[in-house]
Amino acid sequence: MFGCWSCLFVNSLNFECIENILQFREDCIRRRHLVSLLLKTARTLGAQGGKHGAHEVHSIYWQCISLLYFRSLPQGCYRTYGPRLVELIMNENTGDFLSLERAEILCSMSSFLLKGFLSEQSRDGCCSFCSVQMSDVVSWLLKAFVLSGESPSLLQEVCRLLTCIFLLSTIDSTVQLPLYSKGSLSLNHWAAYFHQTSVGTYLNCHYLASLQALHRKTESKGVTGDLTDKTDEVPKFLRFSSAGMEHLEKHVIEFFHELPDLPIVCISMLGGDIVNVLGETLLLPSPFPAWMLISRFDSTNKPTTMLLPVDPISKEAENGDSSIKELDNPTRTSDKEWKCPWSYTIIDYVAPTFKKLLEDNFRSLSGATHIPEDGKANTIRWWSDRMKLNDDLSEMLENIEELWLGPWKCLLLGHQLADQHSKAVLENLITALESEFKLEVDPALIKVILGGVASVDELKECVSQLISYKSYFGRGGCCGRDRLRAFCCQTDGEALVTLEHLCNGIVDELSEPIDRNPVILVLDTDVQMLPWENLPALRNQEIYRMPSMRSIFLALTRSTNHHKDASAMAPPFPVIDPFDAFYLLNPSGDLISTQEEFYQLFRNYEWKGNAGDAPTAEELVLALRNHDLFLYFGHGSGSQYVSGKEIEKLDNCAAALLMGCSSGTLHCKGGYAPQGAPLSYLFAGSPSVIANLWDVLDKDIDRFSKALLNSWLQEKFKAAKNCPKCCRPLTQEFESTTIAAKDNGRPRRKGTRQGQKQQQTGEIDGSSNCCNCRHRRIATHLSEARRACRLPLIIGASPVCYGVPTIIRKK
Repeated sequence: MFGCWSCLFVNSLNFECIENILQFREDCIRRRHLVSLLLKTARTLGAQGGKHGAHEVHSIYWQCISLLYFRSLPQGCYRTYGPRLVELIMNENTGDFLSLERAEILCSMSSFLLKGFLSEQSRDGCCSFCSVQMSDVVSWLLKAFVLSGESPSLLQEVCRLLTCIFLLSTIDSTVQLPLYSKGSLSLNHWAAYFHQTSVGTYLNCHYLASLQALHRKTESKGVTGDLTDKTDEVPKFLRFSSAGMEHLEKHVIEFFHELPDLPIVCISMLGGDIVNVLGETLLLPSPFPAWMLISRFDSTNKPTTMLLPVDPISKEAENGDSSIKELDNPTRTSDKEWKCPWSYTIIDYVAPTFKKLLEDNFRSLSGATHIPEDGKANTIRWWSDRMKLNDDLSEMLENIEELWLGPWKCLLLGHQLADQHSKAVLENLITALESEFKLEVDPALIKVILGGVASVDELKECVSQLISYKSYFGRGGCCGRDRLRAFCCQTDGEALVTLEHLCNGIVDELSEPIDRNPVILVLDTDVQMLPWENLPALRNQEIYRMPSMRSIFLALTRSTNHHKDASAMAPPFPVIDPFDAFYLLNPSGDLISTQEEFYQLFRNYEWKGNAGDAPTAEELVLALRNHDLFLYFGHGSGSQYVSGKEIEKLDNCAAALLMGCSSGTLHCKGGYAPQGAPLSYLFAGSPSVIANLWDVLDKDIDRFSKALLNSWLQEKFKAAKNCPKCCRPLTQEFESTTIAAKDNGRPRRKGTRQGQKQQQTGEIDGSSNCCNCRHRRIATHLSEARRACRLPLIIGASPVCYGVPTIIRKK
């Protein structure tokens, strides 16, 4: 009746007229641009705080939907045809070339209407939008999730909205979510799943597109082997699928079944429109500019998701940069400008001092090479500036931990190797919370709290917030009790006294440092530039970072495939031999002290490599493929000698130690996928990459590198108290290996056939699965190596480990 676009498409095909088909194509392009323009208009009007009525915004959404399906639709007919239009956009249609536009409309409508649900403003009955319920909005967003797989930014926005809705639904029990689960998945599962999907969306699309392109290229050349099977390494449930919503629950269940046996923590910083949505519901008078979203995954427990308000961390500049400028300018022949690796993120607003620290650090290091040899006063002032930068970074990290995380820093810690708290203690606390406060308690979260708090005060604060905010919301030091709404009824004083006595009894033994299992941090693009590993509570924690959950699955799947032919019982994590190394040392020829520090050590082990000159790119690619460990000591990440594109073509790649300035920096520019050397190595199959987040001083980072290498090569892998089975054969072998420079520095290997046989059988699986083997992974001694630096934060906090826990074991 109104000129259906679907009918026009079918007619164009039936008439087989090329002019009609071209005309239809032009109409699709026009409609795509019009929808985009209208959605921007709706977003602008909706953000102006009530200056424009909801009806005006609703009218724009009706126009957007009608553009998808009708060539012309009379104004004012939306009251009649509104429900039909919503039904159309939710259903599949013939000739639907604008599926992403459908997803954008659904997401934009959901975001706008969500603000109306959560605000206290009355809703006028202008059209059918005014009768939409929360469950309808969730259905729209779930449909948008299915449609938006090819648009990383849209997929991220949809998943973040879904996560927040699931968390906010805990405030109002009358909200019915249209999930297909019949008890197999909890609200925690859904919230955590959509949160992790929102992290690394750009990289996931880039990785999948690259794998598919590589597969097509090798197929066209008739190549067979590991390279052609590379796409098969990604499990089906990790790929974006256009399957209907009825398959979504199965998809999510499969995801949780594949989780590895160690904690994974996703961290995002929410800003923009979502802040307004959260502020309407959770805050009392004054809003916060951002919210931190944390999800903790554990293969043996239900996931935990929590929202924490974030306030800006600011510090007045105390003429800190003037001395650096005075030091640089008189002796420098050219000025270098620091280029920020990211364009703009919410971190620039909530932690503005961090970008200034990096810029001052760059200027300080740039001026170091221009200090006159007789300039003793300048040298003293230069070191004074360096110490101040170190102290400023320390203060910023302390503020992040205290003001943003507060007592909830325990969510970022690994499991204790020796559980200090008995099952009875855990059950007593859970029983008290359930009986006294009628609280639905997650035992996994209580266990994390008991294993992570450092004092009885922290335990009391965590428990108090659990009671007040129902386990899904929390607050750090930046948010007082009077700024965040409590969602539970008031509790009587007697119950609080009982709980306080119980908490005092639980934490009496806490004080000693605790050994913990490793943790993988999955950091969103907006927060990955921060050195999370060096928050005060995490400095002794073994931490790996990855760009997304999918990259973790890919790394572990590759590890399993790589070892499946070597033994019937393959280890669950990658294994490397630190003695099977290739080095590239001072290829530019100007880092003389670094070459002198390491060259003889490398020669002693008869490692292959280059010192003082650079090999060809082909030689480096071959070395990365054929060795377990790649050591790079030069400028940058080494991309000037072998490009990231060449590395990504590999089907197997060595673990890497990249000790150049900013070798671990990820460059994030607008809507493009982040780029950086660590991502190229991970994509090529490297199990782990240790690299620097920012520029470093060569002699100080050499101290770090030497300490780390010594921990890998001289570690005897002493068995833990309860771990004689898995560590005994390796202990014997390494004790028979002389690492010190004897016999001209050549190590003697006296491994017996019996010991080798034990390693090739069940002992391998036992050692790999044992959590008590603390001294057996590549990042185990990273914190100790950082303390070897003269400046343990401005230099020591720069190296981080990308990848998954990688077992160190001599072949």
